[in-house]
Amino acid sequence: MIPKGLFSQLLMLCVSVAIVLTFIQPKLSEIGEVQDSINVYQKQRDEIVTVNSQLAVLVSEFENISPDDKARLINYMPDEVDTLAVVRDLFLISKQANVLYVDSEYAGLVGRDRRNDQSESNDMSPVAHQFNLSVEGTYRQIKDLLSLMQVNDYPLEIQKITLNNEQSGFLSVDISLNTFSFNNSLVN
Repeated sequence: MIPKGLFSQLLMLCVSVAIVLTFIQPKLSEIGEVQDSINVYQKQRDEIVTVNSQLAVLVSEFENISPDDKARLINYMPDEVDTLAVVRDLFLISKQANVLYVDSEYAGLVGRDRRNDQSESNDMSPVAHQFNLSVEGTYRQIKDLLSLMQVNDYPLEIQKITLNNEQSGFLSVDISLNTFSFNNSLVN
């Protein structure tokens, strides 16, 4: 039997509003929060998938680099500078350019305080190592020397060059140059 009176209908309306406010509304709020969490999770998952796909492309590109190119890269920007090898290479470059080799030496780190070297060794920025080279030769020989430095296996960046004309007609050249490593360790 369904009550037909106004009072009973108002009572039923109040009971239904109370049920909606006390039970259904909180459940709908919980469902909304869960849906929001799901949306955030899906967005983050999509971002992770994007990053993973970019990483996979980069890993694939890295794996496609030939072993010779990897060795050249390590040689070009090593973790440590072999100061004796650089001095030897400067001698050999001088000999190949047919200049008179006078002297070469390792002059130290450039732009870093030696006291802070240990704390900065994890920094991935290149560290400059300065070398000085003294040679004598003709203009053409000096020009050949500078050209050979440009095609070296690792960077030899000229910082300062001083030319003096000798009485014998040759040029006396003092070159200050830098090479680089990823950390400040030295191999002697």
